[in-house]
Amino acid sequence: MSQTNRITNNALGVIIGLVVSVWWIFMGLDLGFPFVAGDKVSYILTIGEHRHTIMTIAALILIPICAKEYAPGFLGAIILAIITFALCLAHVTYMLLAAPSGFESQLFGPVVWAIIQIPIILFSYRARRELSTA
Repeated sequence: MSQTNRITNNALGVIIGLVVSVWWIFMGLDLGFPFVAGDKVSYILTIGEHRHTIMTIAALILIPICAKEYAPGFLGAIILAIITFALCLAHVTYMLLAAPSGFESQLFGPVVWAIIQIPIILFSYRARRELSTA
C-alpha cells in the first residue's frame, strides 16, 4: 500500500494565503486600474511601479516550494509577506498624508493586500517552526 503525503495545516494556510494574494493582484489588474506613481516617493514605494509584478511572481514561485514543505520556502514567504506588508502600509500612509485629494479610491487595494499578508506571515512562521521541531 502506498503511503500518502499529507500537507500540514500551517503549510496549507501559507499556500492559501499566497494564492489569495496573487488572486487579489490579478483581480485588481483585471479591473483595469493600473497605478501610476505621481511622484518620487510613490515611485520608490512601488519599486518603480513594478511592486505588483515582482511580488506576484515571487508568490507564484513560492507556492510549489511551500507545497513541498521546504523550510527555505516558508522563510521566503515570511520575507516576501513582510516586505509587501511594509511597502503597502508605507504607501497608504504616504498617500493619506501627502497626496492630493482624489487618491482615496486607490487606498482600498493596498490596505486589503497588506491585510492578506498577515496570515501568510503567521502560518509561515508556524510551518517553519513545525519543520524545525520535527
